Amino acid sequence: MSIYILSGKSSSGNEDQRGPFSQPEAESDLAEYLEANCVANMKQSLNDVVDGKGKATGNYTFGGHAVLHASSGNGQKSVSLFYYQHQDVQYIIAMGEHASSSSYKLVYYGQTEGDFKYKAKINL
Repeated sequence: MSIYILSGKSSSGNEDQRGPFSQPEAESDLAEYLEANCVANMKQSLNDVVDGKGKATGNYTFGGHAVLHASSGNGQKSVSLFYYQHQDVQYIIAMGEHASSSSYKLVYYGQTEGDFKYKAKINL
């Protein structure tokens, strides 16, 4: 199983992606966006991604794929990963925190445009 981290369009217009990563490599990459007190929650969220425990994210899609999310923690120390799966690969497209019980703010990282743009709010 591989993990890619997508971070928007590159200057050439192609999707900018990092990977393939193993789970520990993806944890290290994603930890760069976080304060130390949020890393454990990110690791738990990534465990859920890898274990296939992601939840539906309403009717949101990315590149024609249904988007799932996995969350761990409460409030401003929570970490929610937004991703889609294609075959045996997970593509992480954004990372944020709970804004309420049914909404998220993409405060850690996101895309350069669209629903999963950095700093966007996702409502379920």
